[in-house]
Amino acid sequence: MKTSLALSPTRSKFAPLSYTGNLRRGMQKAAEFGFDGVELNLRDSDDLDKDAIIGWAEEFGLEVPSFGTGQSYFEDGLSLADTRPEIQRAVRDRLKGHIRFAACIGAQVVLGSIRGNFFDTDQATRQAQYDIAVEATRDVAEYAAERRVFLTVEAINRYETDFLNTTADALAFINDVGAPNLGLVLDTFHMNIEEVSFVEAIHMANDRLRHFHLVDSNRLAPGMGHIDFKTIIAALKQIGYTGYLSGEMLPQPDDDTASRNFIEYVDKLLKV
Repeated sequence: MKTSLALSPTRSKFAPLSYTGNLRRGMQKAAEFGFDGVELNLRDSDDLDKDAIIGWAEEFGLEVPSFGTGQSYFEDGLSLADTRPEIQRAVRDRLKGHIRFAACIGAQVVLGSIRGNFFDTDQATRQAQYDIAVEATRDVAEYAAERRVFLTVEAINRYETDFLNTTADALAFINDVGAPNLGLVLDTFHMNIEEVSFVEAIHMANDRLRHFHLVDSNRLAPGMGHIDFKTIIAALKQIGYTGYLSGEMLPQPDDDTASRNFIEYVDKLLKV
């Protein structure tokens, strides 16, 4: 398994990111601390200097395993579950922009908070929102497949979204979409809230698991809360997971300390 650090080139309302607004420095520090790659949380790929980002990754010897896309929801209100035609056009265009960039740098594109929330308790309305999210995801997955890009759905806790909260929820959604290039992201912060068992959820995910956020119960670096990461790493090894363990965490007390705490703790875990 490899390690990555979650960064953002822009300031964001989404807090668990490091070195926000200074991407080159974040990539430089990630390399200095010994991370294998960086996960980029992006608002709009079409507004970025892609050549510069690709150049920095090469300069610092880093892979870019995934793009987070939640800023499009937090900053711009774009949601896969929004049934308004103008929002559907905008969110699909935004994701297709991310996919084009991902194809250039070898990243997956994560569908996490960008799926949004349901805004009505009426069952028929909620079903319509779910159905449009499935259709939209299928559309962008087909676009991604043409460019050999993998998409992933992240299970997120009930306090941040009101659908796809558990591993089982996310897997059911993936099955409903039916795209072969659609997998799963799990995050230990969310799992600590929603899952009965970390180990059972990981085994349920099995070969659908494509990316993994390793963060403690308080959303700080592993080792700063109460999660038992030894059993989690053991379960990941049991299913043959060889992907990234990504630090999408609150940068407390500061970016450098949080990043150093992550890599030192995880290095020890992986040596067991």
